[in-house]
Amino acid sequence: MFAAYLHTLRESVHRRMALVLIGMAILVAYLIFHLITLKPLPTGDPMLFMGRLALGPASLAGPAVMAQEVKITGGLWLFLAIFASSPLLVAALEKGWVELTLTKGVPRWRVLMGAYFGGLTLYAVTLGMATLPTAVWLWAKAGVAIYPLIAAIGLQVFGFAALMALAALVCTTRTGIALPIIVAVVVDFLSPVLANRDKTLFLFFTSDWVRGIFNWIYRILPKNSEIVSVSESYLQYHKFGDSWPFWSTGVFIVVTLALTMWLLHRKSL
Repeated sequence: MFAAYLHTLRESVHRRMALVLIGMAILVAYLIFHLITLKPLPTGDPMLFMGRLALGPASLAGPAVMAQEVKITGGLWLFLAIFASSPLLVAALEKGWVELTLTKGVPRWRVLMGAYFGGLTLYAVTLGMATLPTAVWLWAKAGVAIYPLIAAIGLQVFGFAALMALAALVCTTRTGIALPIIVAVVVDFLSPVLANRDKTLFLFFTSDWVRGIFNWIYRILPKNSEIVSVSESYLQYHKFGDSWPFWSTGVFIVVTLALTMWLLHRKSL
């Protein structure tokens, strides 16, 4: 599996996917770093500015800025990483590579899981490159804690892992690159709609049985939008809140990956 993992990372570089994400990460980090400034108050406490707009003392405004940074950058990165990582899963099952690995006695699930963790690594590393430089600077200059942002990035990776698991399942159909990307994007788009279905879907669907279907769809699918909200809350208040989004999404990841491995084992490649 480790060999497949390393191959996936090399493949992401060869296909320019990793280079594009790294370039975007450097650009985003540069823009954010030069957008905010610190100026000392008469009391000696640093004041955080965004352009000419005073946001407040760094100890209070810093976590709020990082929360917005994670919300905006994390959403953008999830979208970009789906397009970058899904082809890596498909490539793991392409003719030539899969035949070579199977003739060497490598189990199929190790090949796909290597690609899966390679995609997660690509997402986590580049998201960290985009968000951590500003956090490190705020920590060095104003003493704003950096560990909440690291935890928030971990939560974002957890949500992305659910979409990658779904893409891996779709990849077993061998229908090309488009379908895994479309399914992952649609599920991510539906996440906030289903989470707020009382204020969205239920305004148009009044039937109890239709609402029951939406309730079950919500329970089954990953809770990406709620995980993002929890990461923002943790950055500002250091509280995780309800555990429902985490354990239900964790169950979705485990079941989806198990089903993927079972289908892959039975499938004739």
